[in-house]
Amino acid sequence: MTSIEIKAVSKRFTIDQSEIQALDDVSLTFPTGSFSALIGPSGCGKSTLLRMIADVILPSVGSIRIGDHPPAKARKSHEIGFVFQSASLLPWRSVIDNVRLPGELSQKQGTRSPEALIDLVGLHGFEEAKPAQLSGGMQQRVAIARALALDPKVLLMDEPFGALDEITRQRMNVELLRIWKETNTTAILVTHTISEAVFMADTVHVLSAHPGRLAASIAIDLPRPRHLALLQSHEFNVLENEVRAALFAKEIANDR
Repeated sequence: MTSIEIKAVSKRFTIDQSEIQALDDVSLTFPTGSFSALIGPSGCGKSTLLRMIADVILPSVGSIRIGDHPPAKARKSHEIGFVFQSASLLPWRSVIDNVRLPGELSQKQGTRSPEALIDLVGLHGFEEAKPAQLSGGMQQRVAIARALALDPKVLLMDEPFGALDEITRQRMNVELLRIWKETNTTAILVTHTISEAVFMADTVHVLSAHPGRLAASIAIDLPRPRHLALLQSHEFNVLENEVRAALFAKEIANDR
């Protein structure tokens, strides 16, 4: 398990000779073995921050450390697993062959076999199915299994259930928490859904509108394991409202 430390990170992009500030002076710590959520309006830099942690893009200013290493070294050591909003499975490969893909590309093997990972995500019996034969939720389970194939210490997820219906999404939330607990990863989830952020996370980090700045970090003091009945509790609703207040602080102030 590995902690993640972000210090004074800013990111600028140049588009059509104009400079766009995506993130501004963001500092965050994600403790070892924690589950954190990033939430904020579209364009606030949530996905940009996740991609910098994954070494897909570089910060313009500031530093990121994954354990004792910069993201580039962590990526090369296969310490990072990434799950996108789209499952992005290879349609001509079976479930098990999609899960095998990271091992084939890296010529390394994780401690869990592809069969064990498929069992872990609840798809036993679907090993030979093709992606087109699976529901959206099942495809995302395969994507999670693939992301875990090389025993990453960090699991990054960019709205992995954003395209799913609400019923499937909530069931997948419960399943993802079970998988996270079994794999002992440090997990970061990007989401636009307040209830999902509160249900999943130990801490919800709220980013403000463009350019993205850290507006609040809200500790979610709810017991684990978490079950769907929690969504109806008073304690859950209080935390939802706290996150909502941080997200809409300017609008709430203007309404008074």
